[in-house]
Amino acid sequence: MTIRRCDVDVDPLKQYLETDTSAENSLRNNPQQERSRQSLQSILRVCGEIIDEAGHAGVTTAEVAKRAEMAIGTVYRFFPDRIALMIGVYQYMQDQFVSLCIERLLDEEPETWQDALGIMMDTSVVARRTIPGFKATQYRILGDDESQEQYTRSQRAYVSAVVKLLSQFDFPEDERWIGHVSVAVELSRALQRLAFDQSPDGDQWLLQEARAVPIAYLEGHLVPAV
Repeated sequence: MTIRRCDVDVDPLKQYLETDTSAENSLRNNPQQERSRQSLQSILRVCGEIIDEAGHAGVTTAEVAKRAEMAIGTVYRFFPDRIALMIGVYQYMQDQFVSLCIERLLDEEPETWQDALGIMMDTSVVARRTIPGFKATQYRILGDDESQEQYTRSQRAYVSAVVKLLSQFDFPEDERWIGHVSVAVELSRALQRLAFDQSPDGDQWLLQEARAVPIAYLEGHLVPAV
């Protein structure tokens, strides 16, 4: 029998999943019963499908209720308005991505910070291909200040979790490196966006660059200035 090693500590990512990064919890009611949880999941999944088909502008409470085959009052039971709904969608997509990262990190057993970060960037590609709405929610929620602040808070919490994860591989974790990793994450996302603009499944060369360029950027900053 083969025993799988699980040396990588994914607790920073698990803690991110347990953290509410919104100024106020966007959910009006946190579902306790299985039926309510299924209704909430259906709402968020339908939102992702609509975003892929028609962009953020296509998401309205009426359309979501219609597509999810539920009363519009059910949508409002969870989300007081469209902004809260879109913030909920963003966090739902991000949480799905981070959960995938946890699974793949445990399966692939990275031995260096480069391996770990590469796995997470590869998982972002998988998420773009498999999670409805994920590609669009990586760049914006809505064009208003409130949702932009939510995006910024969530991104900082995510990057901080990544830095803590990488620190177990002797990667620096002071405040300066949160900035560097934030740049690396955005570099990878920008190159992935170009890759998927070129091809529905992602241009292979650009996807390779989306993995290599951010790692090289961080390695360059690790080298002491002469």
